[in-house]
Amino acid sequence: MRKVNYILLTLFIIVCIFYYQDPYAMEESRILIAPNLKNILGCDNLGRDIFSRLLLGSFYTLSIAFLSVFLAVLTGVVIGSLAGYYGGVIDWIVMSIVEVIISIPSILIALGIIIILGTGFHSLIVAIFVIYIPRCVNVIRGLVKKEKNMEYVVVVKTYGVSNFRIIYRHILPNILKPISVAFTTGFAGAILTEAGLGYLGLGIQPPYPTWGNILNQSQSYFLSAPWFTLAPGLAIIFTVYQIKKLEKRGRKY
Repeated sequence: MRKVNYILLTLFIIVCIFYYQDPYAMEESRILIAPNLKNILGCDNLGRDIFSRLLLGSFYTLSIAFLSVFLAVLTGVVIGSLAGYYGGVIDWIVMSIVEVIISIPSILIALGIIIILGTGFHSLIVAIFVIYIPRCVNVIRGLVKKEKNMEYVVVVKTYGVSNFRIIYRHILPNILKPISVAFTTGFAGAILTEAGLGYLGLGIQPPYPTWGNILNQSQSYFLSAPWFTLAPGLAIIFTVYQIKKLEKRGRKY
């Protein structure tokens, strides 16, 4: 199976080397042409190569998804650990804020942040970050709350080890696997969120490509040029599917 993956990866790199073009280059004679030997996924409504725009778009889409979820998990580790370990007033305050954020539809949170910060790379990261923080806090809080009653924590406390050291040197190393699974789950969800916001015109604005805004641009041409819509759609589906496979593998181990 690994050999097959390596072969497919090698073939993909070769295709990228030979077929990558300037993703911003427009040519009137290539407008909405079907896939061919020169443009393997065809061209868009402005005569730009779809394959090249998908590749560049994958950088923007995956970077936004990765950074936003990474920051959400990192923040969730800090806040969730404190809430789960100390409980009481800290836990109540944290969970009250979490419940308020969860009660607001994700699209409204994203819309509010984008209205304040404007459309762009950084505002998308902030929007997805805020959307995924409550989920990360919930997961890590529950894990820490369970671990703090384990025997090894009780034993460490008898030696006078500080609470900070107990959390970050003893509890967190034991919950790294569930945290990594939570990150993988969030990463897949963040890709879909970014693509959805891009499709609605709330993401990075053209001419910079993302999978979402390519879908947005293609919707008017679905019947006349279906490859324009299918290419970004299949890229999103395939990527999320592969990440979900990694998530299932992580849960098994």
